[in-house]
Amino acid sequence: MAAGEGAAAVPAVGKCLSIIRLLDAEPGTGLGLAAIAGRLGLTKSHCLMILRTLVAEGWLSHDAARRRYALAPSLLLDLAATIRRHDRGALVQDVLARLAEGIGLPCLLCRVNRDGSFTCVDRVQGGPAGAAGLVINVPIGHRYPADAPAQMRARLAALPPARAAALLEAMPVHAFTPATMTDKAAIRQEVEEARRRGYAIGRMEYLEGIMSIAAAVPGAAGPASLILQCTGPQAAMAAREAALGEAVLEAARRLARAAEMPRG
Repeated sequence: MAAGEGAAAVPAVGKCLSIIRLLDAEPGTGLGLAAIAGRLGLTKSHCLMILRTLVAEGWLSHDAARRRYALAPSLLLDLAATIRRHDRGALVQDVLARLAEGIGLPCLLCRVNRDGSFTCVDRVQGGPAGAAGLVINVPIGHRYPADAPAQMRARLAALPPARAAALLEAMPVHAFTPATMTDKAAIRQEVEEARRRGYAIGRMEYLEGIMSIAAAVPGAAGPASLILQCTGPQAAMAAREAALGEAVLEAARRLARAAEMPRG
């Protein structure tokens, strides 16, 4: 067995990463000890030990006057050196694999073509416990039509409202199954909901009995050039809809960061 295989996770390392992710998502000038400990469910004493370690390693800075911690430039330099040694495609594949394993469902990444259609550029099957053994046999290069419900709504939700409205108005909408929504007023409402929550939903509208949750990858060569989705049986996904949507949305954000990384 290779080193580390099957080993239990190290709690302290996980907490360090949680602190870094929390501070990375903080748009302000950092957070104080109480806020960090409270959001992550840590005791102040334990949290303080981790923070001091990260400051000593140069990954965090500490503003003593404001009593706030923030990410330090040294962390970015260390990450940049690591990024240069990794292929961007491998990072994208890793994000997809982690998502599929985490939610136990097949995941697809599609490129948005100039005509609005969607081409599958990557896919990963779910984990062993996923989707009751469902296998989505979508080959790389498979093309979905522009009005494939979940992908189309995710794409339109990522565009400026006026642009999305114009595209929808000009788009032919087909009924792929008896459940497919074809009324454009109703579709506009679905797009607005997708814009509000960050991800779109297709409920048995492309394949009977199959549900899809999709999100645009932000900032990847445009506001809606890639669409990430997970797919599975409606019966298995409906009760997990919100959790699955958040997982897909977070993975889409990670894919966007990977796409923006400089090539080595």
